[in-house]
Amino acid sequence: MKKWIIFLVGLIVILGCDSRTTNPENAKYAWLHVYFTDNLFYQEVLDETDDSQSVILNLPDDSQITLDKFVNIRYNFPPYEDEEISRSYVIWAKKADYYTQFTSGSYLDTLLINASGGFTPVVPGIVCGTIYTTSHFPVINLEFYVLQDSVIIDSFTTSTNGYFDIDLTFGNYQIGVKENFQACSIVDFIVNSYYYDYAIVLEDIAFKPNIYIYPQKQMNLDVNINFPHGGEVTTSIPEYSDGWKNLKVEYSGLINGKHNYLFYESVNPDLSQYNAGWIIAQDDMELFFLENMNATGFNEQEITDFTDYWIPILKDYPYYAIYPQYKEQLDRIIQLNFSQKPDNILRLIYTLIGLQDNDSVLQEPEIPKFNREGFVVVEWGVIRKNTNSNKHLVSIARE
Repeated sequence: MKKWIIFLVGLIVILGCDSRTTNPENAKYAWLHVYFTDNLFYQEVLDETDDSQSVILNLPDDSQITLDKFVNIRYNFPPYEDEEISRSYVIWAKKADYYTQFTSGSYLDTLLINASGGFTPVVPGIVCGTIYTTSHFPVINLEFYVLQDSVIIDSFTTSTNGYFDIDLTFGNYQIGVKENFQACSIVDFIVNSYYYDYAIVLEDIAFKPNIYIYPQKQMNLDVNINFPHGGEVTTSIPEYSDGWKNLKVEYSGLINGKHNYLFYESVNPDLSQYNAGWIIAQDDMELFFLENMNATGFNEQEITDFTDYWIPILKDYPYYAIYPQYKEQLDRIIQLNFSQKPDNILRLIYTLIGLQDNDSVLQEPEIPKFNREGFVVVEWGVIRKNTNSNKHLVSIARE
């Protein structure tokens, strides 16, 4: 009997367990499957060593596709340990005379590429391409102005796949996001071929948004986050997955018997407003947030949660420019959807830019009125602009 036990233990060590049942925290890889006419043509396991790697496949119909592989790994912020909080695998499948096909997934997902019928043909004789963020995700449903010599001459809107097409002659142009155009940087858009894939720096990380829910009586509730112009939830408490489902929310705001709020972080396009704001000295930040959040409609506990977390962190600059993003602006970037509609929703995310002086003069924001009655939802959060974790719209590059 001992011999059989030793043999079985040895067999398990040699062969291992079924990797698809492994805890995702310990098995940080995914699978890539390429199909041709419904048959599995190519497969591989993806891990972090695949970042920025490519493979060329010769297909049975004598055509060829190139698979560019990317791995996005995000870590805790502020960093309290080196453990990553999310990982996404991204594949660009490229084929001559077709738009780049995009697919992505996370731990233990299977990424699928349809090599025979999944590609969309480009428009002949028209400038076409895709626009991606620096995290390699497509920029979707977003309108861009096209300029020449600083004059707007045309525009285009990306599709739900990040595709665009525009009838331009070859030459040197610039583009800028139409949404909040005056606050966005204008970047070079050089056209000397009919097809380009462009990587564009156009994303923010929304740090630690908290969603507080106050029903008039206990309820079960579904909450979903939507990104109209692209984006993703990178971490959450409780686990977001494909949405927060069947939450038990008490009159006090307690969620599932243990959470005082829903927490998430996201990566999404930067469509913030930079026209109105305040410049505040670091030493005055706590008093500013106490007074400003109170005037906006937050209660004492919500304000305390904010200041306890953020005041110890905001020590990098002597001054900060603070641009408030209220519900009207945020709904264009990150939408909150509830299975039962709240009576009133308060949303505020502060976009912060660290400064060395207070020489700039900003337009005073108008704080919208908020009626804190009935079934109420409130949300606060922060976007820090000049850190290594997020970026401005500053450059565009041909891929």
